[in-house]
Amino acid sequence: METRATSAVRAAAVVAELLARGRDARFCAPGGSMRPTIRGGETLIAAPAAPGAIARGEIILFRRGTRLVAHRVVRIGAGADGAPRFLTRGDAASGPDLPVRAEDVLGRIVAVERKGARVDLTAHGVWRGRLARWRAFARRAGRCVRAVLP
Repeated sequence: METRATSAVRAAAVVAELLARGRDARFCAPGGSMRPTIRGGETLIAAPAAPGAIARGEIILFRRGTRLVAHRVVRIGAGADGAPRFLTRGDAASGPDLPVRAEDVLGRIVAVERKGARVDLTAHGVWRGRLARWRAFARRAGRCVRAVLP
């Protein structure tokens, strides 16, 4: 019988292989380190990405030993060899992870499936979501002001 750890290692290998072949990959997020952006148990969609095309603020998928980790890029620097190094952090974490080497980056998280709907996590989708939340806040604030003022 296969253990949960062995199953996770095999799933990580399949996801890594799909991305290496230029294909998108869907998989379940097991942890809560990216709350509230990504909640444990939600389905993530990862797309291949060259390390040079990754920007600060994006969520990348990378290898950490035999595990896969999806965390947000908070800083991009260069190693002694000149290759990019990424400093990442889970949204729910208090501090950054160890630096991620360019060769450990598999791709970027482009969307999450939440309650049957696809939520775009690319820069365009994030800004569209922020704009919608801002508009909703402005509508609520306007109603409050109208209720208080004669």
